[in-house]
Amino acid sequence: MEESKPKYTPGEVKEEDIVRIPDMKGNIKEVIDVEGMVVPCHIIRNGHIPDMRENLKKIRTMKCRDDDIFLCAYMRSGTHWVWEIANMLTTGKLEYLTKPKESVMMEFHYPEEFDNIPSRRILNTHLPLRLLPTEVKEKKLKVLLVQRNPKDVTVSSFYFLQKAKMMPFQGNFEEFFMMFTTLGLMVSWFDYTLEAEQAVKDKELDIHVLYYEQLKKNPVSTIKGLSEFLGTDRDDEYIAKVAEMCSFKGMKKANEDVKNIEEYMFEKDLMKGHYRKGEIGDWKNTMTVAQSEQFDEIFSDRMKDSSFKFDFSK
Repeated sequence: MEESKPKYTPGEVKEEDIVRIPDMKGNIKEVIDVEGMVVPCHIIRNGHIPDMRENLKKIRTMKCRDDDIFLCAYMRSGTHWVWEIANMLTTGKLEYLTKPKESVMMEFHYPEEFDNIPSRRILNTHLPLRLLPTEVKEKKLKVLLVQRNPKDVTVSSFYFLQKAKMMPFQGNFEEFFMMFTTLGLMVSWFDYTLEAEQAVKDKELDIHVLYYEQLKKNPVSTIKGLSEFLGTDRDDEYIAKVAEMCSFKGMKKANEDVKNIEEYMFEKDLMKGHYRKGEIGDWKNTMTVAQSEQFDEIFSDRMKDSSFKFDFSK
């Protein structure tokens, strides 16, 4: 199959900016530091998404609309799920969008590419909250923060990145586990989550926190709370229909049958493989007892002062 052509001008990486990190097999990973994030050099060079060094500056200064919504989450935490739900709530239409979430993902586009999207825009990102546009804070725009227990995030990320081309991982889970718990991916889950919690405590942003597990176990009440935060005022019957359509089964089928991913064919396998199991506690099927205990130690240390409560089991 012919390789898809880059959409953006590939970025140049200077030798002095490169940090070389050996993995557990002795293979060298070339990365650079971008705003405190570890970014593989090939992501900058391949041109499938904008050069992050340039784009983060544009994102910070982008002009926002007064009704913009920013959906934020660490990878594999339920962003696709909440994005579809939020769109049904804001549009008042019980239908799946044909465009994928990636079409409004801030890392994948320059801000000016969002100018022609009709309001109410729901933009999404895995970037740390500190890298959001400055107008999000100035205008007190709505921010949705999706949280998921980090053991499931770890396992889900492992299977997800095995399909990836931009951020591939071809080792076994033990190798991935060590990388995830020590180096992190782009920015570690712990750093991302603690920074987000501080933003919640500081009340500088208008944040609504949603937990993946609550949405899974109590979809109607969780979606109702989201509707109230967004001011969409949907009735109980409508919310129940949203919950039904946005079940894991419904979302997986929509991803296969409805979404137009032509623009993202450079990650075809990844785009088609977003939905694996969607279960709570699936980490137990991959993570060993020893790994779970090691994770618990790290979690207890890093999150000892956190007020976030995570559900690790069904």
